[in-house]
Amino acid sequence: MVTQIKLGLCNPPEPIYLFVNQGEVDGESFVWYKFNISQEKKIPVTQRALTGYLSELRLTTKEFKGKDNLKLDIVVSADELYVVRTGIETNFAKSFLLAASLIQDFSKPLIIVATAGDENTVF
Repeated sequence: MVTQIKLGLCNPPEPIYLFVNQGEVDGESFVWYKFNISQEKKIPVTQRALTGYLSELRLTTKEFKGKDNLKLDIVVSADELYVVRTGIETNFAKSFLLAASLIQDFSKPLIIVATAGDENTVF
């Protein structure tokens, strides 16, 4: 792995949550964004790819507009700990899970690329 782990007491790393959704800010398009909860604001991420080691896949239930929504969390260890969160029924989630099912060696880093489609963000 690229990151050196320091042994001893420490605070656990805070993950960086990335969300998948296409958008545009000041003429610049993006397919990933971070979300600032205190300002309720999307922060675009201009890079289209995330490279790292897949460390976990998990299903998370999040409440949105009074309803429970099932989300896929893709946990990636890289220069930081990233959690890519997307709806379980999205094209991105379905495409990612299909592609991941074909991988035989998860000890090597993966490159996850989000590409904007006509109406949806796809993997």
